[in-house]
Amino acid sequence: MNGEQKALVERWRSFLDKIAERQEEIIAEATAGCAQLAAQHPVDSLPLSNALSGLDHRIRQLDDRIEETWEQQVEDKFSSHGSEFFDVGIDMRKDAEMALEHRWQTAKAKIVADHARSLYQLALAKFDEQPMCERCGAPIQPASRTISETIACGACGAQNSYQPAMEIQMYRGAGAHALAEEASLGLRQELERWREEVDRWRRARDWAPEPLESLEQWRAKELACWQRYAEEKAKLLGEPVDQAYVDSRMQYFDKYQLHMNQIWVKAHGKG
Repeated sequence: MNGEQKALVERWRSFLDKIAERQEEIIAEATAGCAQLAAQHPVDSLPLSNALSGLDHRIRQLDDRIEETWEQQVEDKFSSHGSEFFDVGIDMRKDAEMALEHRWQTAKAKIVADHARSLYQLALAKFDEQPMCERCGAPIQPASRTISETIACGACGAQNSYQPAMEIQMYRGAGAHALAEEASLGLRQELERWREEVDRWRRARDWAPEPLESLEQWRAKELACWQRYAEEKAKLLGEPVDQAYVDSRMQYFDKYQLHMNQIWVKAHGKG
């Protein structure tokens, strides 16, 4: 790079760094505020969900600033130095956008997972509570604390409609999902970074087709993401791994990614 190009790169990097710093400020505010909100609503996830939706908008505004600045002030300056230098600017932008996206994904996943961890403690306490007959108040014994059932009271014979406590229902639903997503997020982000590397490899070769070996690696990485999610969720719930769920996600991936690629279809078909 010549002196003018180096200066341009430094100005662009400085701007992108300032955007990242601003995001860190938002995340710091969000982490403290959401923790307080979750403590105020330990079982109801809607207030936290609404707050995170508002934060999503603030994060998108940072992305918009990058896009607007690139299009209005930076793009022409990089393109005036030729295609290779233009790619330098594009790659800096994409790297920054992905870093911002992944940083917020990680922070957001932790906020939701922290709420789930608190919910787990509340659910454990509910497991220790003794259900009582609705008519006579005698103890009744559900077969499971996690499913609804009708229980006959051994003392008076009354039929009791047993429902798991809301804390238990919430943990086994949204809570376990949040914790499994947090556990598998790193693999997903690693996959996304790798896909960007593949695109740049192809770009450097005049957009050559992606080799079969790379497509097979893509599928393996995609499978690893869903497998990790399903295994983590099964562990949290004390249940067998939902392999049918993993298979359904991979069927979707195969149909809309690999089955549209002629190199893959030639080697593996659409079966």
